[in-house]
Amino acid sequence: MRLERVTEDVDRQLVRYRAWQRRFLASPGDPAVRARFEDAVAALCAVTSERCGREAAEAAERPTRGG
Repeated sequence: MRLERVTEDVDRQLVRYRAWQRRFLASPGDPAVRARFEDAVAALCAVTSERCGREAAEAAERPTRGG
């Protein structure tokens, strides 16, 4: 997989994560929102190779990632 594609995927997953994070923080008791947020966390963790959503977001936001 080319580095550009990996970077684009990380960026896309980070945007998705942040959007669902905001929704989850606004409605923590909504099971549907929680499930979508957890899916976004899992996807971001997968593309960044991190085990924690917070750490995955930090890794995705690092300007030096990938090189």
